[in-house]
Amino acid sequence: MKKNLKTTFLTGLFVIIPLVVSVALLVWFFQTLENLFSPLIGGVEQMIAPDIAHIPGVGILAGLLIILLVGFFARNVVGERILAALDNFINRIPWYRTIYSTVKQLTDAFSPDTARSFKEVVLVDYPMEGSQAIGFRTGTVEREGRMLAVVFVPTNHIYFGDLLFLPEERVVRLDMPVEQAVRIIVSAGIGSPSRFFSL
Repeated sequence: MKKNLKTTFLTGLFVIIPLVVSVALLVWFFQTLENLFSPLIGGVEQMIAPDIAHIPGVGILAGLLIILLVGFFARNVVGERILAALDNFINRIPWYRTIYSTVKQLTDAFSPDTARSFKEVVLVDYPMEGSQAIGFRTGTVEREGRMLAVVFVPTNHIYFGDLLFLPEERVVRLDMPVEQAVRIIVSAGIGSPSRFFSL
């Protein structure tokens, strides 16, 4: 009874902590922007229409606008290069790089670009026959008249791993969305379902 109560409490705690932390970070982000932009926008408001009271929600609007601008910036060539240089610089800072790389790995894993580049989830014999690994099919190539599946098997990071070229018959297609497979890899297998179903 006592053990069950402890397990139940810990389960609840691990469900609540990510929710509370993510909501707290969002609230902090939008409140910071509210405090930053409110005086500026309030001054403009007073100049245009002195009778209008303070408009709430300036932080949320500013936050959404900044997120969109960063998104547009990150999707062009110059932005990609600048962000890659910034990423390189941050990865040289001791202590901070550990926190940054962990958070970045989690966010990168669920980014739309990752989901689009992985066409389907597969199971392959790796690193040796008899042991299997989850991989992502990224394409198909032809070699000497034979079709080979291009499979990416992540190792310690969703963007680092081995690229395999395997005969189609050695690739087992799984009935699983890419997002679920990414969750399994990022959670070190904790998020694995009880059964895998092949297509």
